[in-house]
Amino acid sequence: MQKTGDYNIILCLRAKRGLNCCEVIGLYLRALEIQGFKSFPEKTRLTFEKEITAIVGPNGSGKSNISDAILWVMGEQSSKTLRGGKMQDVIFGGTAKRGAMGFAQVSLIIDNSAGILGIDSEEVTITRRYYRSGESEYYINREQVRLRDVNELLMDTGLGRDGYSIIGQGRIAEIVNGKSAERREVLEEAAGISRFRYRKEEAERRLAKTDENLLRINDKIDELELQVGPLREQAETAKRYLALRDELRVEEVSAWMDALDRLREQSQTIASDYETAKSGLDAARRELEALYSRSEALAERMRQKDIEAEQQRQRLSEAEAKVSEAEAEAAVLRNSIENSKQTVERMRGELSEQAERAASIGTQIDEHRARMSEIDERAKSLEADAASARNVMDGRRMRIENREREAAEANDALTKQIVELRSADSRIAMLSEMEKEYEGFAGAVKTVMREAKRGTLRGIHGTVAELVRADERCTLAIETALGAAIQNVVVDTQDDGRRAIELLKRRDAGRATFLPIVVIRGGRLDRVPSEDEGCLGLAVELVSFEPKYERIFENLLGRTLVAETLSDAVAMSRKNGGRVRIVTLDGQLINAGGSMTGGSAAKNAGILSRRAELERLQANRGKLAKRRDELAAKAEDLKRELASARYELDVATGELQNISNELASLKAERRTTENAAAQLELLRRGISGDSETRAKALADMEAGAESAKRELAQREERIAELRARASEIRDSIAEATQKKLEVEGERTRTDKAVQEKNNALLDMERSCARFEQKKLSAEMEEKQLLDKLWDGYELSHSAAEAVRKPIESAAKSNRRIAELKKEMSALGTPNLGAIDEYARVSERYEFLASQRDDVEKAKNELLGIISDITGEMRSIFTREFTAINESFRDTFTELFGGGKAELTLEPGEDVLSCDIDIKVQPPGKALTTLSLLSGGETAFVAIALYFAIIKVRPTPFCVMDEIEAALDEANVIRFAEHMRQISNKTQFIVITHRRGTMEEADFLYGVTMQEKGVSKVIELDLEEAEKHTEEAAGEWDSSIR
Repeated sequence: MQKTGDYNIILCLRAKRGLNCCEVIGLYLRALEIQGFKSFPEKTRLTFEKEITAIVGPNGSGKSNISDAILWVMGEQSSKTLRGGKMQDVIFGGTAKRGAMGFAQVSLIIDNSAGILGIDSEEVTITRRYYRSGESEYYINREQVRLRDVNELLMDTGLGRDGYSIIGQGRIAEIVNGKSAERREVLEEAAGISRFRYRKEEAERRLAKTDENLLRINDKIDELELQVGPLREQAETAKRYLALRDELRVEEVSAWMDALDRLREQSQTIASDYETAKSGLDAARRELEALYSRSEALAERMRQKDIEAEQQRQRLSEAEAKVSEAEAEAAVLRNSIENSKQTVERMRGELSEQAERAASIGTQIDEHRARMSEIDERAKSLEADAASARNVMDGRRMRIENREREAAEANDALTKQIVELRSADSRIAMLSEMEKEYEGFAGAVKTVMREAKRGTLRGIHGTVAELVRADERCTLAIETALGAAIQNVVVDTQDDGRRAIELLKRRDAGRATFLPIVVIRGGRLDRVPSEDEGCLGLAVELVSFEPKYERIFENLLGRTLVAETLSDAVAMSRKNGGRVRIVTLDGQLINAGGSMTGGSAAKNAGILSRRAELERLQANRGKLAKRRDELAAKAEDLKRELASARYELDVATGELQNISNELASLKAERRTTENAAAQLELLRRGISGDSETRAKALADMEAGAESAKRELAQREERIAELRARASEIRDSIAEATQKKLEVEGERTRTDKAVQEKNNALLDMERSCARFEQKKLSAEMEEKQLLDKLWDGYELSHSAAEAVRKPIESAAKSNRRIAELKKEMSALGTPNLGAIDEYARVSERYEFLASQRDDVEKAKNELLGIISDITGEMRSIFTREFTAINESFRDTFTELFGGGKAELTLEPGEDVLSCDIDIKVQPPGKALTTLSLLSGGETAFVAIALYFAIIKVRPTPFCVMDEIEAALDEANVIRFAEHMRQISNKTQFIVITHRRGTMEEADFLYGVTMQEKGVSKVIELDLEEAEKHTEEAAGEWDSSIR
């Protein structure tokens, strides 16, 4: 086997030494599969046989990660035990050439052909998978299980996180130098009482829960005892009330049913009387109808006589009318003759007066015409004023419309400005709150800045994002250039950074980067391309900051160029041989070396963009507020101008109305004056033409008077004839009137009989109405009783019949009802729900009392179980402790070549809780305390104890990580030989650097890290290697010969 000094390869040397295991191990580790765990990013499978396997490799190659993987897959929860700061550290974190992985997975494949693990499978695979998000999964034979299931599976086998199957690097001496409690855990696992302790702890947890349940039950019983007494009294009162209510129900139903029976008997009698009265009423109505018919016949005869008399009267009236007409005509003729005479005389006098009257009328006509001219002139003036007023009003209306439009536009603009200002205020508030709460920063940065504000941390200046300013155009480029460094925290000194880091560690708050001002050194590129080449300048020159932070930002941005476009950046990178870092304005990045990072970027999504937006909004807010105030003032001015214009319009409207009223009045006066003038003109004309006419009429009137006298004589003869005819008609009327009086007497007698019969009919109708009312009242009372039955007790008549009982008398029944109501009233308002509530509470009380007995019984049973388990544990531990102690003495003597060693229990204490001490005396030394042992001796004592435990309680496999590192060569050989002696009981996997251990191993694994940060396994068959070596040696000998 060729040895390499730097262990640059991992060798799996399968050495077939011809060594024979003394006996077959019933349970052993077949294989280990690792993927994404620490330095094993690729899926790696290590297979093991039952013999001793050694794992070798240079320091830092990842050997111990294999033992960590085995410990982790068996349920280890402490990241510190796994040599990490947090559990995410077990996941491969990436290298310069490999990206970080999102999960870690380890699988143990255990041979279970003997069925020791209690699973019906010859092979058991235990898998643990952990994601970077913090989620953890466990599987047994590819079925997802809980961590508890894994622990229970491995219990009392020596495996598991609390077992002694894995002895970690640098922890071999802990069993000797550690606390007694830690020593006890190992010995109890070795004694095989872990399962008993687990059962005991489970029973104690159940006992604690039982005590809690018992306490809760007693609390509930105490609470129910406070309720049972009052509820019992309330339930008895409610029961008495219900009994009285039931009796009252029977009494009232019986009384109502008795009254109902009486009402129904009365109803039958009333119905019979009603039918009799109704029959008599019908007969009376028929007689009355006959009388009405006779009266109508007589009335008809009277109407005939009236018609005859009326006809005669009409003839008389006509005759008398003709007489009157003739007399009137005669009277007219007489008057006409007389009037003609008087008129003739008057007309002769009037002819002399008409000339004077015509001159007066002409004067009045001239006055009216002059007034009309005045009215026309005034109306013309008023119409001009009205036109002017209308023009003023049109101007006012146009001004109002303009002001209203301007006011509406100003209000709209003001509203938009207010909305914009409120939106800006809301955005400012949100961004300010995000800045205050450090939104977008890592949790560790938030913690540091909060503590700095509280004064807990000193020397904190702020984050890089808080201390730098960039214009809007370059913000995205600067954010991209800074990258994660934008969250770095600037501090005064390294001590300030150290205190902040210690605070984060204490609180497990994450990690942060700190930039001490006093030690950070900056620098700038010597040559910066010109703007003609597309370069805007160095990133550090495009930002602003306080002078004291110059070295900080030179360090971060001093060697980064900012380009206009990606094409410009690519050209500059090529020109500079890819040696400079370039960022574009849209956030594309070309790193030194030529790698490129880019794509789309959300606008204003970065921390720096957010601060720039906040500052821009805050600066712009004053302008928005000023503009809002200007618009508000303008709107107010327009409002005042609009009010003034409307007032002026109202004044102009009033003036126009006054003008219109006066104009209408003048027009009406003109029409009146014009009409008067026209009438006077007609009158004047009439007077002028009437003089001639009157003279002619005077002659005609005198001739007409003579003609009228002749006609009057003829009319007087006609009047005499008509008066004779009228006398004859009066005699006929008198005869008809006498006959009518005879018929009327007979009708009067008939009407009297009708009146008498009608009075009798009214009496009969009243009687029927009384009977009908009684009938309706009885029906109403019956309905009321039926309603009482239903409303009071929801009983129909048939149901009430089943409830009623016979009563002696209604008075006695009513007295009993009153007594029952009085007694019920004395009970007050009972809680009827108390009966069910008392039953429920009483049942609950009895149930809880029974449950308390059951819980107390269960508690006693648990105490018995715990006592039995404790006794069994004490017995087993004592027995196994004695065996381990004996094995420890022998093993110590064998390994040390003499000397004494023993395990001791603190006397007088319980063996399950007392301290366990180790007393050793190496050959030729007299030690009083373990602290006097050298490092090698301490490790050898611990190895002796572990070997002693394995002899007594073999574990299926044992992983030892460089536990013999502190031993000298002689003791390493003793260690290896002793391990060989007990390898027939336990499979050993040893991580080692020591030659003696390697030589004793049956299989040899080597670990290397050819790629930095990545461990790999290379398998080599030792027999094949030895065969090739022998052939090469033979060829060498032949050549020498």
